Amino acid sequence: MYCISVQKLSEPTVGFLVWRLSMKWRAEADRALAPLGLTQAQYSVLASLSGFSAAGRSPNQRELAEFVGLEPLYVSKLARALEKAGLVERPIDRADPRAVRLTLTDRGHEVMAAALPAVHAKHAELTAAIGGPDGERNQALRGILLTLLDDLQIPIHSESEDQTVTEQRIFNGQDINVAAAATRAILDALLDREGVTFGQFVALRGLAGIGAPASRDAVAQRAAGPAADVATVRRAIDQLEAAGLVAAAEQDLVVPTESGQELFERVTTATVRAGDELFDGIAGQDLAVTKRVLDQVTQRAQAVHARL
Repeated sequence: MYCISVQKLSEPTVGFLVWRLSMKWRAEADRALAPLGLTQAQYSVLASLSGFSAAGRSPNQRELAEFVGLEPLYVSKLARALEKAGLVERPIDRADPRAVRLTLTDRGHEVMAAALPAVHAKHAELTAAIGGPDGERNQALRGILLTLLDDLQIPIHSESEDQTVTEQRIFNGQDINVAAAATRAILDALLDREGVTFGQFVALRGLAGIGAPASRDAVAQRAAGPAADVATVRRAIDQLEAAGLVAAAEQDLVVPTESGQELFERVTTATVRAGDELFDGIAGQDLAVTKRVLDQVTQRAQAVHARL
């Protein structure tokens, strides 16, 4: 598989070049990590555990081996060495006394924080010839390697990112949907308490945001979005008027009634309080990263949708 053609000794095969490159990168990573007392293989375990930790998970040794792409026996050997160094803990799995779970210790997290810059710098150095980690040629090479792997479920360790990633992502669209549904449920509960629907609240919010009498069409256009289209908002305005929360003004314009304005302010105040409780204790840096990721996901989703 990794041989050179006998007939064409000057033309090494792709397999041989990939193997040679992997050996070179491993040796370079070993040198970069040596001051921290780590090898590239040990780093791959620590980086993977860091990723699992960020996702709130503690894998067993077999799960970790599948994730990293190493043999379970080798991962067990690495984990024992890291445990001896005080970087990893291996508590018994409560669900299976024959197995152990793997987690980073505080010292393990500290070593990972020190190792990441070294690995990132080495990755940038090794990819400099093809434009660096963000270069087009680097991205093209990554695509080629993924094609050669020919298995989107294979664990792929990325030394250019803060954690190990796989094509079977730790964070995906389902996670976004679950979080959205959970937070939406809070708003729905507050609206149920007031006896209004989400569409009606969207319409009332749009009207309150204008701050002056407005036409039904203007309110519907302003308030409509992914969660409620123009037609839904238009119907909600009529429902609010029937409930006495919106009143017709001159020239077929509408305004919130006193009751409608008070309801809007109550719900808004309650949602702010719920939001404060929801995000309390989450580090500002984590929230900033989350916002950047969600902004990118939104932009990409819009681009994908436009191509459908």
